[in-house]
Amino acid sequence: MVIDLKEIRKRGKTEEDFFFEYLPQGELVSIPNVSIVPPVKVLGKIMLTGRNSAYVEAEISFTLAGECTKCLSHTEKSFTVSLAEEFSSEGAEDAYEYRADKVDLTKAVDDKLILEMPLVFVCGEDCKGVQI
Repeated sequence: MVIDLKEIRKRGKTEEDFFFEYLPQGELVSIPNVSIVPPVKVLGKIMLTGRNSAYVEAEISFTLAGECTKCLSHTEKSFTVSLAEEFSSEGAEDAYEYRADKVDLTKAVDDKLILEMPLVFVCGEDCKGVQI
């Protein structure tokens, strides 16, 4: 998920829409027996905010599948979360860093997925749990 800022500037633009699908690396889901169904989709816009900075706004869509935390039935749910992050090549304190005019969105998207991941995964609000 790399965006080349040089290419955007060459086209005389200061912003550009993008769309990526990717397979997250590593274990981003901490809920037992639940995983992300690939691909994760990222749709957004990057805006050049200075010679050494850019701002990204995006919607991240992903689906989780696995066992309901309460009743253990197979469940699949889709989620959409918003991403709004600053990127800088100068090591700005509150920004993700980029190098050589290439912004890699992977860390920002992975961080957002981890932050927005539900703590429990239930099949529905009315789930009564395992019935014995």
